[in-house]
Amino acid sequence: MQSTDMVSATEVAQTSYSNSLTTVTGYQLNKTNLNLQNEYHRQNSSSGIYTSNSMEKADTTKEIDDTSASISSNVHQAPWDKVELVASADLRAELATNKPPEGIYAWIVIFACFVSLMLSIGINDAYGVYQQHYQLTEFPDVSTATISWIGTVQFLIMCLGGVFSGFLCEHFDTRILNAVGAVIMGVAFISGSFCISVGALMATQGLLYGLGASFPFVAGTSIPSQWFTKRQGLATGIALSGSGIGGMWMTSATSALIESLGRPWAMRVTGIIAMAAVLAVSPWMRVRLVPNRSERIIDWSLIKERRFCLYLIALVFVIAAYFGPFYQVPSYSVVVLHKSDSWGSNMDTLMNGLSVVGRLSVGLLADMVGPLNLLIANTVLAALSLLVFWVPFTSVGTLLAVIFLFGFAIGGIVSVIPVVAARIFGLARLPSIIGLLFVGYFIGGLLGVPPMSALLDNVGHRTDYTSSIWYMAMLPVCALLFLVAMRFTITCKLRVKI
Repeated sequence: MQSTDMVSATEVAQTSYSNSLTTVTGYQLNKTNLNLQNEYHRQNSSSGIYTSNSMEKADTTKEIDDTSASISSNVHQAPWDKVELVASADLRAELATNKPPEGIYAWIVIFACFVSLMLSIGINDAYGVYQQHYQLTEFPDVSTATISWIGTVQFLIMCLGGVFSGFLCEHFDTRILNAVGAVIMGVAFISGSFCISVGALMATQGLLYGLGASFPFVAGTSIPSQWFTKRQGLATGIALSGSGIGGMWMTSATSALIESLGRPWAMRVTGIIAMAAVLAVSPWMRVRLVPNRSERIIDWSLIKERRFCLYLIALVFVIAAYFGPFYQVPSYSVVVLHKSDSWGSNMDTLMNGLSVVGRLSVGLLADMVGPLNLLIANTVLAALSLLVFWVPFTSVGTLLAVIFLFGFAIGGIVSVIPVVAARIFGLARLPSIIGLLFVGYFIGGLLGVPPMSALLDNVGHRTDYTSSIWYMAMLPVCALLFLVAMRFTITCKLRVKI
């Protein structure tokens, strides 16, 4: 079989949920012939051809063998030493299901996911404003690394809770789980407003909020792909753009609230808004596919797949790099560029806004050029933005270049991660697959901001950001190596939509 045919077989297994060809373990079976075979079995069964008479059984067996031989003549076997199909057993089963509705209700679900992610992830993205306030105003004698653990614990618990939330989403109504998460988020910030120590804030703003946000985080990330096929990338991009838009307006709102009302009331207002908004959209946070109710919290069988392991390791480095600029740009603007506190928070707002553009742009392009190709391209852009503009320079212009390029790139990366998982590893168990990816997110959170902050404290003495920026820049480079290796396990051809 020629190489073009092999690539075609791979692409069908990856992306064609409503294709007229059914791809099974390296074979392309003509759907018409399969229908003929099914019709043959139906007619024979209804006419009572299967009797106890041994001669009739023999005749029947011969006729079935002849039919199978006819079908086999239309089968092309891909040489297994040349190509490995991406489709999992779940994905092959999905090829026979009805395509998603992609109607008005589907877009209502996308809006609900948008709002849920806008508050759950958007608040986490805006933590840089709190980091700046704690570091420079409220707790000036506490190390940067210690303060950064508030936001880090928030994200880590969100990811760790996401592992269990994925399991719960397979067994319980996601609408109820989303509402429970909304209440916990509100309680966390309202109780955190009364805290006056880093430890107490770590328990409320960090741990408790992360636990509550994990429910809308998992639901909002995994549900969009179930409702669309043709516009899957766009729909997922719109839903995930909620986190960027949330980070954008929450950053500005938090900064304004802290200046006008103080940090305690800023947290109370934020908690009330988060709880009310997420509760309001919870009735529409509904899954379309009835999930396979696994007894395991994590589907560890995926670890046996080399391709998934490469993807998981790449995501560890991607997530490690994600929060670095968001957490450090506000204080960097004040300490190094001698700008005001509000200027630094505005840079975070701008970066969140550009991440929204990245999410929507990549959502549109993913359906045209392939989500994995775009994930690799955006990772390259993120690495270059830090290595070329932030490492060697300390000026306002170069920082703006970093904000524009990194913000756009990281938004696209976050948007396309679940699309790649859905296309390559299947939709049926997507909540538990994403739950396993959250294990990678958890490890990435540990490898991200805490080491950066420790380098800033111990090497840069809270004024020199060079070592921290170098560490930040090498993370997307490492992610890129594993993503390229993963792509080569699918095909070595560059002009292939993956």
